[in-house]
Amino acid sequence: MPHPTVQSLLADPAFARLKALVIDTTGMAFYRDKSEDLAQILAARMTELAVGGCDGYLERLALGATEMDALVAELTIGETYFFRHKEQFDALRDVILPDVIERNRSTRRLRIWSAGCATGPEPYSIAIMLEREFGARIANWHVTVLGTDINQKFLSRAREGRYDQWAFRAMPEDIRAACFTKIGTQWQINPEYRRFVKFQYHNLIKSRFPSIIDNIAGFDLIICRNVIIYFSPETIEGLIPCFHETLSDGGWLVMGHAEPNQHLFRDFRTVNTPGAVLYQRVDGHQARPWVPPPSPAPMVKAPPSLVLPRLTALDAGRDVPNPSRSPRGKPPPVAPRSQPPRSQPLQSQPLAPLPPGAAAGHGLTQIRELADCGQWDAAAAACDALLVSTPMDAWGHFYRAMIHEQVGQAEECEKALRRAIYLDRRMVLPHYHLGLFLLRRDDSVAAAKAFRNVLTLLKDLPDDGQVADADKITVGQMREAVDMHLKLIGVV
Repeated sequence: MPHPTVQSLLADPAFARLKALVIDTTGMAFYRDKSEDLAQILAARMTELAVGGCDGYLERLALGATEMDALVAELTIGETYFFRHKEQFDALRDVILPDVIERNRSTRRLRIWSAGCATGPEPYSIAIMLEREFGARIANWHVTVLGTDINQKFLSRAREGRYDQWAFRAMPEDIRAACFTKIGTQWQINPEYRRFVKFQYHNLIKSRFPSIIDNIAGFDLIICRNVIIYFSPETIEGLIPCFHETLSDGGWLVMGHAEPNQHLFRDFRTVNTPGAVLYQRVDGHQARPWVPPPSPAPMVKAPPSLVLPRLTALDAGRDVPNPSRSPRGKPPPVAPRSQPPRSQPLQSQPLAPLPPGAAAGHGLTQIRELADCGQWDAAAAACDALLVSTPMDAWGHFYRAMIHEQVGQAEECEKALRRAIYLDRRMVLPHYHLGLFLLRRDDSVAAAKAFRNVLTLLKDLPDDGQVADADKITVGQMREAVDMHLKLIGVV
């Protein structure tokens, strides 16, 4: 079979359909007018798979999420670096973090989301800043810094926490020496600077949010820099309200320094700082009517970042579509307890969705809506009321576990997860979240067992099926996420 070429793919009648699928799945409208760049990447994948044409590759993609994930890995690059764009980190240090820490002083909780974290420098940069600049103020707090990305390979590298010298090009050597340990030619982040950080798969285009089930809810700070510039205007219009709803009242949104837009962020309070524009969710805020500018403003090139002796003269980055794969492009510089009685071993069975009307009848919808917008106390009260009336409701115990997790009640979270599993062992999500919980507790043996239970429940199910009530998380995505966790644990 002859290898496909850029020319043969562009002439293929099915190329337009394949291109549309890629853009629809990833949101990368960047490729809408870059057919040759996309064709070159597709040709390489198809050659590796010995697939001769676009129809054949579409059939391969239809088999499950594995090949789409492999393609995404080729469409994006993850060479980022620590503390990228100094002015935004100055704003984090001087404006945002002091504000949210003061707001949360009574609850002693802090939740931060790095959306589009690539190989992890951004969430780790935030964790380093929190520890070094605010460590005394947040001692004994429940702090979560969540990094998400669409690229599974990036997430695997982020969890490892090892970086080449190029990733530290904006970091002073004394900070690097204090926060990292050199291992061979790479640097490993030290445990005290990674204890807040978690990583998980999330597709901004396909995954619903806010979502308590997916751990995407009730954040004090969301950072999504240099991601939406590759999406279509229609996609961006739909994403910004989702970010707004995923923040707690008073929470902050930080976008790329080239992404300010008065119309898009009209529901936020806009705060200007030197070199950065910040957006804050303030419930009851009345946005001023947006008036289009009379003429397009000229593009002003941002000044280069300065390397200052202070910690925040630095920045974190985001993967971008890979134009270097184009024969005409130039490569970029090379540098996200109580246990129930034992029961019988798990058997592969159909997933157990909620019965029709159960969510409305049992109040689960209300609980979820409260939790999705970060109203943890109200969600907990509603969940407790549900469990008083229906104590055997497995979904109620699962939701209660998720709320316990968000507010830092670890022991209660584990107990609620185990109760949900005991009441309905066919539910995939409690097993998966129990595995994540045990992994955070460094109990890799028990975590591996929980993850294997997930794989058992998913056995023989089609990759494109949805995990019950899991916000469009497919069986293939869940299976791959579990496989990734098992590999990190050292279980193949």
